[in-house]
Amino acid sequence: MQKKEFEKYLNLALSTGAEFAELYYEEQENRIYRLTDSKLDNIDTTNERGLGIRIVNAGESYYASTNILTVDNISNTIKKLLKNITTSKRKTVKLENKSDYSQKSLIPHNKYSINRKKDLLYKIDKIARKESKLVVQVSAGIVETDKKFTLANSNGKYISSNSTLTRIICTVYTQKGDIKEHEFIDYGKGMGYELLDEIDLEEMIKKATLTAVKKLDAIDFKGGELPVVIAPGFGAVIFHEACGHGLEATSVAPKLSVFSYDLGKKVATEKVTLIDDGTIKNAWGSFIVDDEGNKSNKNILIENGILKHYLVDDFNSKEMQMNSNGCGRRQNYHYATTSRMSNTYLKPGNDKIDDMIKSIDLGVFCEKMSGGSVNPATGDFNFAVDTARLIKNGELKEYLKGITLIGNSKDILNNVEMVSDDLKISAGYCGSKSGMIPVTIGQPTIKVSKILVGGKE
Repeated sequence: MQKKEFEKYLNLALSTGAEFAELYYEEQENRIYRLTDSKLDNIDTTNERGLGIRIVNAGESYYASTNILTVDNISNTIKKLLKNITTSKRKTVKLENKSDYSQKSLIPHNKYSINRKKDLLYKIDKIARKESKLVVQVSAGIVETDKKFTLANSNGKYISSNSTLTRIICTVYTQKGDIKEHEFIDYGKGMGYELLDEIDLEEMIKKATLTAVKKLDAIDFKGGELPVVIAPGFGAVIFHEACGHGLEATSVAPKLSVFSYDLGKKVATEKVTLIDDGTIKNAWGSFIVDDEGNKSNKNILIENGILKHYLVDDFNSKEMQMNSNGCGRRQNYHYATTSRMSNTYLKPGNDKIDDMIKSIDLGVFCEKMSGGSVNPATGDFNFAVDTARLIKNGELKEYLKGITLIGNSKDILNNVEMVSDDLKISAGYCGSKSGMIPVTIGQPTIKVSKILVGGKE
């Protein structure tokens, strides 16, 4: 679509008096390569091209999307939305010159041959199986996403941008008798295959395999209210879910968040500084401009325990009387944007991991978190721990089965007792009102003074 076409459709969208109109044109390619049973199982490819149309008036947002990009269909789709808006106001729009925020990968997906991708997956499989005879299955994959979009709105904004994502994933399955275990690892960045220069793939696979083997001897654990140590990286899912979602305007603006009335108040110990930063170069959750055309930003949400900022998108900015801070995101053109996290992490501290472990007579070391759920209105959460170890008399002991963490977001924030300096961020996906988007979560190793630990006994 050309500039004059965007202007034409925007002016149609404003023709019955709407306050704001936005067009979001997108092309996206996704590919997933999967290896199972030591062979390339399949290659899934999806290609999408379409247009999202948003019209806003009197605090209400109306949205539609279409992949039929004919003049008649786009015009008719807009006219259907306009049935919701009839006022005497009229305005027209003239777009600025287009601003291009595109970036290039050093080794794009289409420049790395399929044979090399196969060899990479075969290598992962071979390393894991060679490491232990207890390995019964290896599932490996590569995820590729290439996206480019153009956004035009009635404020005159006219921009284009793109993103490239590459992620390597692997699950190693082990078995001893009737006992089965697994360990999942991944590495994802906002770049092409140059990401392979950043990782020691062999070391990653060997470590995952060794952990999957050790978990075969995991013991049952009664649980209770105990101190826990949470490892760096994906352990931060507990802050992402229990805290991050509660700081998004999606739940704050309608007063549905447990943090809706806490701006400027102490919500955590002074050890806690929580940051959401979409500007980190080549991080999995980074972007140059968000899906509303605003530049990405480093947002300090909680600083030394004080709630400083929320994540605010354009639509919610008026109601909240706060400026947008570059966090309007969506999975694709099928969804209207809303406030979302990008790269959310806990700022490193100065405490030592050995001191954390030694300070605990009985507790749990959460080496790897899994999925969970949270109610943003209350802050209550429940998370599974995929890999856990017993802490007894200040030492790490056996691996544990079936561990969960149960608590409340405000409680855990106020129970963060120690924070180390070994910050690590991990790639993942986050599902919310505007679909599944790539995010990273991160933290250093932390000690939480007490939390309810669920076990199998």
